[in-house]
Order: sequence, then structure tokens, then C-alpha cells
Amino acid sequence: MKKIRHAAWAGHFYPGKPDALRSMITGYLEKAPASDPVRPLFGLIVPHAGYVYSGATAAIGYAQVADLPVETVVVVAPCHSAFFPGVSVFDGDVYETPLGGIEIDLERSRQLAVLSPLLRLSSDGHSVSGEDAEHALEVQLPFLQTVLKRPFKLVAAVFHDYSWPICQALGDGLAAVADDKTLIIASTDLYHGYSYAECLEADQKTLQGILSGDAEHFCHGYAVRQYEACGAGPVAALLQAAAHKNRPEIKLLHHTTSADVTGKRGGYVVGYASVAVGEKQ
Repeated sequence: MKKIRHAAWAGHFYPGKPDALRSMITGYLEKAPASDPVRPLFGLIVPHAGYVYSGATAAIGYAQVADLPVETVVVVAPCHSAFFPGVSVFDGDVYETPLGGIEIDLERSRQLAVLSPLLRLSSDGHSVSGEDAEHALEVQLPFLQTVLKRPFKLVAAVFHDYSWPICQALGDGLAAVADDKTLIIASTDLYHGYSYAECLEADQKTLQGILSGDAEHFCHGYAVRQYEACGAGPVAALLQAAAHKNRPEIKLLHHTTSADVTGKRGGYVVGYASVAVGEKQ
């Protein structure tokens, strides 16, 4: 009997019908502005809001992935509502979306989980029950299923404690298990609040911190609220993994806000960005 993590947010954060979902994502990808791809591409930082808000920004990131020979994708995401120690690497067999099931790379998941006592195989944070169901990882998967032209396996990791030892352990672990056919996705939104002006200012600071490539500084900056990102831990882990490369390249692809998308500058606003992480040649 396979252990399947069923889609929890289909029909809410994104369309629940396969044809509508694929059509929406394809439309975003077709409208994504052309840019020089970062090669070799090591990972992406992409947003995780409802597609009507952040889907176009996410697509600009995922456009970098087209035609890559990716065999395993590691998606590292925040866990917004479940609380547990360390990093939970999914211990099941399949993550499911309306576009089908994605097989878990059990071998790679186990390799990652044994590298530190701060990492473990678990179902914590991967639940689909009620409001506790995490969306930040799930919403990345239909994009991957659409943009990658061949089947791929998944390593799914979530956590909420962004202390530096945990981010460092995860980043070092990612570097150890990733090869040239592995892609790492860090899922995060940026500022959350009620001021458009504050959002722009905060996002600029946060993106500068990301583009510096200094994982430890970014992690500590988040802890003192210098940087604002609900997925600061996943971002720090990706930056730490990239630091193992000889010459990491970090490129901002796009930034926007929910207010820019809706055209409404009053009320609650969230920042979104897509960032490519690669290796300079």
C-alpha cells in the first residue's frame, strides 16, 4: 500500500481540474519575458501564493528550467502551521496533484535525512488535514510537472525553525546529495503587511540579502527582522548549498507584489520574487 500525499489545495490556490491547471500554467509560461538562462542552474527561489497572485512571477523562474535534464527535484518549503523539530523530509511514496502523482526519490531522501540529526524522514508538516495542510510545497509541483519534459522524482522537505544550525545542516546536506541532474527549489514569499511602500522597501533589503549569497548572514538577518521572507530558512539552505559551488551566480529574475497584480494599493500586500541560483563558468 503506497503512502500518498494527496493534493490539499487544488481548487483553492490553483485550479483543481487538470486541463484548466495546465492551461493556466502554460499561459503564464508563454507570457514570461525572455531572459538569458542561468547555466548550469542549481536552484530557484520562487513564490507560493495563489496562482492568480504569484503564478506569473513563479513562471518567470520556472521558464529557466525548460529543457533541462532534471531527474530529481528537491523542494524545500516553510511549514506555516505544524510545529516539529528540525527538517521533515517526506517519508512516503508519492506527492499527488491534479496533473498526476510524483514519485518520491526515497534513496535520495534517505541519504539526506541521515546526514544530520537535525534532518529526519517524517510525515510531519506534510499532512493534508484541514487548515494544517501546507501549501508552500504543493503549489510548486504543478509548475514542475508542466515545465519538465520528462518524468522526475521528488524530495520534499519542510521546516519552520530557521535557526542557523538547522539551515546550515540542510544546506550542507543538499550540496552532498545533489548532482548535475538535481534541481533545488526554495519556496518563499517576501513581505507580508499593510503598507505598499514598506513592502517595496523591505523586499529591496531582502533581495539584496539574497543576492549577496551569504547564507549565514541572511539567516541571522531574518532572525532580527532585517529581512522578511516566510521561507527564509529554505532560502538560506539553498544559498548554503550553492556556496559549495566554486563560483555561485545568483540572479534576480522578477519582483512584484500582490498590490501590483491586483492594482489595489490599499490593504494587505505580499511581495513575490523569482531568483535563479547557478554556477558561473
